[in-house]
Amino acid sequence: MTVAPTDRLRDLLEEAGFAFVDPPILHDADLFLDLAGEELRRRMYLTASAEGIELCLRPDYTIPVALHHITGGDPARRGDYAYAGPVFRQRPGETGEFDQAGVESIGRGDTVDADADILALAMKAVALFDLEPTIRIGDSEVFRALLDALPLPGVWRRRLSRSFGDDGLLRAQLDELAGRTSRPRREASGIGNGDKASVVAAVEELMAAGGLSPVSGRTAAEIADRYVEQAELAAHAKGDLDAVRIIERYLAIAGTPDEAAFAMGELAAEEAPALAIAVERFAQRTQGLVGHGIDTDALAFRAGFGRRLDYYTGFVFELGDPSRCDGKPVAGGGRYDRLLSLIRTRDGSGPDIPAVGFSLWLDRLEGTR
Repeated sequence: MTVAPTDRLRDLLEEAGFAFVDPPILHDADLFLDLAGEELRRRMYLTASAEGIELCLRPDYTIPVALHHITGGDPARRGDYAYAGPVFRQRPGETGEFDQAGVESIGRGDTVDADADILALAMKAVALFDLEPTIRIGDSEVFRALLDALPLPGVWRRRLSRSFGDDGLLRAQLDELAGRTSRPRREASGIGNGDKASVVAAVEELMAAGGLSPVSGRTAAEIADRYVEQAELAAHAKGDLDAVRIIERYLAIAGTPDEAAFAMGELAAEEAPALAIAVERFAQRTQGLVGHGIDTDALAFRAGFGRRLDYYTGFVFELGDPSRCDGKPVAGGGRYDRLLSLIRTRDGSGPDIPAVGFSLWLDRLEGTR
């Protein structure tokens, strides 16, 4: 009797040491918006409780599995979880309810080996569906290290970091930073006195006057943060052509991991010496991939590639089906070391906890058989 790929997938993940869990479907929407970014809002299915709390159907498994881990004991402990079930996300041209499967590995300190293990397992999982995937990889840690190595205002570092992985948005922001485009200037006198505390107070007054509550949108502090940030961005967009040139040189790097590491090393030596440490970590991970039997010459690195969820912190990857015309991935994952700290404190003030995982879009994979 023929065994279905999904049945073989469950065996594969369990044999790799991952225990299956089944987290709740309904969650506090604010948790996902805070951790994954406001971009996710337009793709979520939202509702509200009788008390007016905004809720969502789970749009992915990573955050629910992280919550499961946190409630089970010391968040820093080792935990290896697998899952398979429905998620709910608006996808143009595809069904909004679809099955995902995958794993999350939390608490492993050997990050090089953990990254390699996860990518190798994702490749084995996709192979169960008789697919030889294309594999592209990226690394948001190197991009953040580059921003830190440049004399940029903090507001621009945060802005560019959050845009990583969205080529169009990042390009628009670099144009603005270079002075090639401009943004309307927001004067502090418009709301409060320009400092954060007075802006919060002014926004709270406006919300109270309009009968608005945080459930109706964002909190006064969040609105104030946005206003102050926009004003700072306008004030600091002074045509920083040198920083933009270096960032654009970095974003042009593409090729195999070895080719990318060489180009990054040249950039570090010539433009940003502080980048060298992140480049060395990148090279160490490449060697880790080789040590796990992965042909790194078959991996396509692109410096601007990132997965558009705010909680990813380093190595990311996507596996694609060469026969798909739309280019949508059949699997994707990466490292998210800050997620558990953000869940616990919302401001990320706690220690990082290493975590890495991947998801499979089963509807796209099953369509390849």
